[in-house]
Amino acid sequence: MSQRIALFLSVALTAFVLVFIGAAISIRQWGQAAAASPTLDPQLMAQLQAREATYQAMIDQANAQMQATDPAAAATSTLAPEPTAIQYPVSPDMAIYLAQSVSPNSYLILTPELVSFQGTVAYEVTLNTGRIYIDANSGQILYNGAAVLSNAAGSNSSRGGEQDGGDD
Repeated sequence: MSQRIALFLSVALTAFVLVFIGAAISIRQWGQAAAASPTLDPQLMAQLQAREATYQAMIDQANAQMQATDPAAAATSTLAPEPTAIQYPVSPDMAIYLAQSVSPNSYLILTPELVSFQGTVAYEVTLNTGRIYIDANSGQILYNGAAVLSNAAGSNSSRGGEQDGGDD
């Protein structure tokens, strides 16, 4: 039985050595092939560049023909510039600060969004205590939905809108 094991181990060791040597030779040949990468013939490069220039001229000619036949269609195929974002005097960070100053001990749930509150552009600041709407132009508190939860007296510095104070 021990002769079988010795024979098996010698065959396995021989196979391992042969695979290892074969891998080393193939890696060496691959490294030499990569080092001696073929360069393109200068004549072939000139032909490729000439063909590219011909294609570009054909594309330019086709675009010119499109614009000559229907200028409106050519204008719609170009990308329209993105509209610039309107900048308001009150930033979203300032709106967060104002909302948290009106409702102390509260934290932000969602990032402020620009909304139309009773026809006025305002930031909707969502706090854990409620929503507060802040005028994006003046910074005035338009509606304080967090006042009921954050102020026991129930005072509100809102300019309009309805509040659910619990006295229905």
